[in-house]
Amino acid sequence: MYGDVVAIDRLDLDIAESEFFTLLGPSGSGKTTTLRVIAGFEQPDEGHVELGGVDVTRVPPFERDVNTVFQDYALFPHMSVQDNVEYGLRVKGMSRRERRVKAQEVLERVRLPQVASRKPLQLSGGQRQRVALARAIVNSPSVLLLDEPLGALDPMIRSELQTDLKRIFAELGKTVVLVTHDLGEAAFLGDELVLMSAGRIVQRGPLAQLVSSPADPFVTRFLDAQRSPLERAR
Repeated sequence: MYGDVVAIDRLDLDIAESEFFTLLGPSGSGKTTTLRVIAGFEQPDEGHVELGGVDVTRVPPFERDVNTVFQDYALFPHMSVQDNVEYGLRVKGMSRRERRVKAQEVLERVRLPQVASRKPLQLSGGQRQRVALARAIVNSPSVLLLDEPLGALDPMIRSELQTDLKRIFAELGKTVVLVTHDLGEAAFLGDELVLMSAGRIVQRGPLAQLVSSPADPFVTRFLDAQRSPLERAR
């Protein structure tokens, strides 16, 4: 709760290993708060959080085997791309040579090996988000949390990064939890969708199920609002 506001109301989620799981919903639905509870940035008033069968409810974020990619990149502006990507490995005490090799490997994976020496402000928004992704996956966490990572990008770059995200996470085989308000993005990337409203799960399942068998009028309204203006005009 935030004061008198219930951000998440009796939420019960079971996410399978290696699943690409999507939390979908409008602003204020509780999806980002749910992600922050998983990451350890927020503490639940009741209930618990388990990762790999281990209760981590009171474990601080830096001790959880998760990494988060934020919409605003959260890169260190004074560091080079290489040093940003290496940062988590340096904190863990990995040798300079080893972390250089691992950082170069993930920069290759996100298709940015040529920008290692640049500073974040010298990059485009799409490139910065790729660097943020590289920094998140270089530590090989068991769970990756994506908080509206493509929300600030223009449609063309966003579409390109969606395709890359799908490829990268298929290669890695990691458990991924994506927060988004974009139905198309959720359907393209996620194995399963959870539609939230007012801190509760309204419906869970593949997109086809939400379309064919909406659980209540909110689902229908949300799906209709996601259609483009041109589609609604037809």
